[in-house]
Amino acid sequence: MRNSSFKDVGRIVAIGDLHGNFGGLCKILLKTGLINRYGHWIAEDTHLIQLGDILGRGGEPGKIFKLLRQLEAEAPEFNSHVHVLLGNHEAMSMSGLVMYNTMEEFQDLSEQDFIDPIPNDKQGDIDHIENISSSFNSSPDWKAVPSLENSVAQSGSGSSAIERKLANSKLNRRMEMLGCLEFRKSLAPWGKVGKWLATHDSAVIINDTLFVHGGLNRAHGLQPLEILNDTVRRELNAHAVPDANKDVMLKRDGPQWNRDFTLKPNDKKGAELAEVLDYHGCLRMVVGHTPTSCIDTGIGKSYGENLSALSLEPSYASALYL
Repeated sequence: MRNSSFKDVGRIVAIGDLHGNFGGLCKILLKTGLINRYGHWIAEDTHLIQLGDILGRGGEPGKIFKLLRQLEAEAPEFNSHVHVLLGNHEAMSMSGLVMYNTMEEFQDLSEQDFIDPIPNDKQGDIDHIENISSSFNSSPDWKAVPSLENSVAQSGSGSSAIERKLANSKLNRRMEMLGCLEFRKSLAPWGKVGKWLATHDSAVIINDTLFVHGGLNRAHGLQPLEILNDTVRRELNAHAVPDANKDVMLKRDGPQWNRDFTLKPNDKKGAELAEVLDYHGCLRMVVGHTPTSCIDTGIGKSYGENLSALSLEPSYASALYL
């Protein structure tokens, strides 16, 4: 199993749910000193952790995936690391559930090339980085396409059964025209984006901080993170119809979905949190998923583009609001 715990890290920069805001992400990365004006990694001894929900509710997730994949490759040269956690929107989209995705996302993902080597054309990169905000803000408002939830629930088992259910149907042809089918294929665990995403974690520990998209309760948190992460990866690669009653990644109290510590804080939940933190030897848990004034501040365009980041260093913590 791959390691899910990292110690002796000089600086941690955590970014919450992006929901397609590529321009906002670039602004945050520039402001925190993680990338240069050409869009390349420059920070020494620093771990960037993005808490999931890169996609969903519009925006340009394809551009974000491509940039994070690039930074993931560049960071080790600076004794640094990029962590991309799986959120509930990744879990849904990779399982074929696209009720929260939009035509804007379908189009953006289809335009990205994730196979060819990433070019290092500095002049081209600087033009792109400096113009992303205006191009993003000028994007039209798109409407969501029909849900696939019922198709998935009624189609038997396996992705092939889903495809047979949709094949040659009016819904299939409509979704193909909208770009939905290509989007689903790209996000599937064997697709050009899903194959990369499926290698990532649901929770990690960096120094004395536990990071997870939704939250970790007793049911899922009192076990080594390596086991939890491997469980979710196996679910994603099972090629089976998703089951919200069985799959950890889709359970309401699972690491991708739990909101108890943000929406229902009380003494009982405080004791549960303390038990999970003590088990992992951590002092705090940092979560996204639920829009608050903390780390998930509503960075996505659909939430108001409230840009923020959390910086953790050995002697102090600070919040950045743009």
